[in-house]
Amino acid sequence: MTKLKLLLLTGIALLFGFSSLYSYHRDLEVVRYVSATIKAIGWASSELETETLKFDHALSELVAGTSDEANLQLRFELLWSRVDILLQGEENQPLREQPGMLPLLQRFRTQLERWEQPVYGLTAADRAGILALQQEVAAYRTLTREINVESFSGANVWQQLNIIQDIRLRSMLYLAGLFSSGGLMLWMLVRENRRNRHLAYHDMLTGLPNRMFFYQLMGDAMAAAQKERHRIAVHMVDLNEFKAINDSLGHEVGDRLLRMVAARLRQTIGDHGQVARLGGDEFVVIQRLAEVVEAEQMAQRLWRSLSREIRLNDGCLSPMACIGTSLYPDHGTTMPELLSHADTAMYYAKNQSQGAVQLFEPGMNEQRLRSQKMAVALQAAIEKDELVLHYQPIFHLGTGRIESLEALLRWQSPEFGRVCPLELIAVAEHHGLARALNEWVLYRACRQLRQWQLAGFGWLKINVNISPSIFMRGELAEAVGKALLVTGVGADALVLEITEDTSLWDTAGSIDTLHELRRLGVEIALDDFGTGYSSFSHLRQLPVNKLKIDKSFVADLSTDGRAVSLVKTIIDLARSLEMSVTAEGIEQAEQQQRLQQLGCELGQGYLLARPMPAEEVADWLVNDCPPYSESV
Repeated sequence: MTKLKLLLLTGIALLFGFSSLYSYHRDLEVVRYVSATIKAIGWASSELETETLKFDHALSELVAGTSDEANLQLRFELLWSRVDILLQGEENQPLREQPGMLPLLQRFRTQLERWEQPVYGLTAADRAGILALQQEVAAYRTLTREINVESFSGANVWQQLNIIQDIRLRSMLYLAGLFSSGGLMLWMLVRENRRNRHLAYHDMLTGLPNRMFFYQLMGDAMAAAQKERHRIAVHMVDLNEFKAINDSLGHEVGDRLLRMVAARLRQTIGDHGQVARLGGDEFVVIQRLAEVVEAEQMAQRLWRSLSREIRLNDGCLSPMACIGTSLYPDHGTTMPELLSHADTAMYYAKNQSQGAVQLFEPGMNEQRLRSQKMAVALQAAIEKDELVLHYQPIFHLGTGRIESLEALLRWQSPEFGRVCPLELIAVAEHHGLARALNEWVLYRACRQLRQWQLAGFGWLKINVNISPSIFMRGELAEAVGKALLVTGVGADALVLEITEDTSLWDTAGSIDTLHELRRLGVEIALDDFGTGYSSFSHLRQLPVNKLKIDKSFVADLSTDGRAVSLVKTIIDLARSLEMSVTAEGIEQAEQQQRLQQLGCELGQGYLLARPMPAEEVADWLVNDCPPYSESV
């Protein structure tokens, strides 16, 4: 426990002690108050008797002529006020609680109400009325005497002393209770402090050490390795497509998967190391090594353990993981170096098709450095408008007429040469440039389309590919609306192509975004259809207009009967959902013929036309040329 927390607990203990002493002294004041109240009761009851006698004496003086009616009325009012004090005053509550006392007081007040009118009507000449009233008052002189005697009789005195003793006893019990509750609260505080300390250093979902605790464990492991001259391995573990699993199957399944992964990692590493969760689906394992080969063996065991099926209520799930490993001191002598190198190795493992393990190699940093430099160059290229769009026509297969143009991004970098579009997009996604890149493509394509429309091709449409990041953030509809407004392009002339996996990051959010776009009047095309997961089950939920059959299915049409059946199924499905179908990657005449036989309406590919610069598109639009044959 830290010194600060110890001081805090000490302060709390002193606070409770002070509070208890204060409460004890407060109760003593209460006893003094009660004693004073009892004296006040005695005084009030004595005053009641005195005022009754004075009222009776005022009657006698009125008969004798030594006093007037005003004095009589004054004495009557004072007598009434004394009765009211005993009946209503809070400090006189103990007196009223005495047996028979309250009825006596109430009877006296009732009599006073009866006397009120005669008293205020008496005059010195009404001797008979005065004498009659004196006879009635005589009975109440005896009554007030009894009240006064009762207030100071021996039985009442003992009763009052018992009340005081009871208050003192209760104050002692209260003091003991305060000390007990203070001790209990201190115990609870210590327990809660331990619990909070555990929560501060452990992940709530899996119970594993969290990032903060991992840094301590890592520092201790490196210090021990340096002192004892042995190696340690750092295994960075990441689950493939975890977000897709979490969103499509629900957070409950995602949490269960994470708990299972944590349990398997902990069980596999055993006493040979420690496991921590850095956040999300990222875990890290620290392993003490005797030999270097143990690191690769452990990485393989971890990967095999994570790859086993997980049984769910409605089926099984086979998680795939990638693991990157770095070694101390071979790959670094500081924590940032080891973590960075393990993350780099994991990045390479993640790019492998089925997910695997990868030991860090020095050359891997070059690729990461290239990615970082390329990100800087890409940002500058976006700002300086140095990117280029090429356009590939999409044809009506039946008539050979152009239906629309797909905008395809190209970048000829002075430093990196011609950058592959896939690498360009990957860099943009990884370095937070995806939104800027998407908006650049959207605005450039819409401006170019507007130029063609003003040139007489008002029927033309433009297809723009949308990356996952802008789609997932829910910003797409707003960005599209602004682009259409600025460029003057009609919404019905814009077709947004989203990949199947993109639309399924968050099913509910995706549907909302797509409906917003459809309300704008924009058409939606589901790109690379058939290569994602849960395709048919989600298709009916997505408000899309078009399906684009992935080129991998088109490529096998002339050689694989199963591909033909699958493509036919997709076309029939789209037709039943009132969607048009575009086939991608048509490179052979046989493929085009088979697609037409199957009822496919639209197609694109190298056989029909390759992507071309904007200045060449106008010739195609005017001349309706044969398929474009030059490579670009």
